[in-house]
Amino acid sequence: MSIATTEQFTVLVSLIKEVKPGLGDTTIKIEDSLVEHLGLDSLDILQLSRKVNRRIGAFDIDQWSSGERTVRSILDAVNSPEPVSEPAST
Repeated sequence: MSIATTEQFTVLVSLIKEVKPGLGDTTIKIEDSLVEHLGLDSLDILQLSRKVNRRIGAFDIDQWSSGERTVRSILDAVNSPEPVSEPAST
């Protein structure tokens, strides 16, 4: 991980623990599944997405939800370039 990504990971871990306080002493790894390993439900994930948007960067939960739902996938989504929209046909 780059320095920026490491800092983002640290912030993301703190946000996950804000959303799910029961994880306070849990070591969260970048490959952890939010649902299977960390026990977040859909409301937790929605709250987390809002916090990620405010603290880390633009995060499109709709696009993200269609793929793998891991800690790494959030960082990848935040750091991926914006999709290029195709020009409208006339």
